[in-house]
Amino acid sequence: MQKLFAGLCGLLLIPCAGGLVFAVYQELVAIQMTENSSHLLYSFVGGAAVWIILFFIFPRPLRSYILAHELSHLLAAWLSGVRGGRLRVGSEGGSVEVSKSTIWIALAPYLIPFYSLLLLALHWIASLWWDPVYWQKGLPFGLGFTWCFHLTFTLYILSVPQSDVQPYGRLGAYSFILSGNLLLLCLALFVINDQPVIDDLHALLHLQQKAYRFATDQGHQLISLIKNAIFQG
Repeated sequence: MQKLFAGLCGLLLIPCAGGLVFAVYQELVAIQMTENSSHLLYSFVGGAAVWIILFFIFPRPLRSYILAHELSHLLAAWLSGVRGGRLRVGSEGGSVEVSKSTIWIALAPYLIPFYSLLLLALHWIASLWWDPVYWQKGLPFGLGFTWCFHLTFTLYILSVPQSDVQPYGRLGAYSFILSGNLLLLCLALFVINDQPVIDDLHALLHLQQKAYRFATDQGHQLISLIKNAIFQG
């Protein structure tokens, strides 16, 4: 029953993912129109490109990913008010004890770019004592590097069956993961863009409405075709 429900939710998330893809495209086009925003974007993409080169050339730091993976489970549990316990990290895998599991807690490592959040936290803490102008230009590069670390390892790990995914089925889990990552990317682009974030959020909501309206129209047409085929048959 849990897998069926997750699958239905995953099906409903497909238009959401489509709307987010269009939102990402629109933000990239808008950012190209502004010199300061485009500079930040190029720095972010540069960090991502450096990580991709390292990922394919050098041995992959799997233990570092496993640590971030398990800590993401723990962070999601704490944010949900769920008690977490023992954490174990090894070269072959890891585990963390939680008193209760939900789809959010189970799939959090595939959604949360843990090292990007850690970098932002260090940036905020350091800015309390020092002027961030000294390293602020390098922050987009670091975020691109760490976010791409998260993305590449997510794709790499999901290329084999995962116990976190199995209880919810591939449709439900993958739709949730895809939509979540696209949403995070949208929010990052909103911050890079010079436009007010509230305007970007309104535009995103409008795109979501259009995506679901399009999906509903296509569904009605498909049902009509099926009915006509049955009655004519």
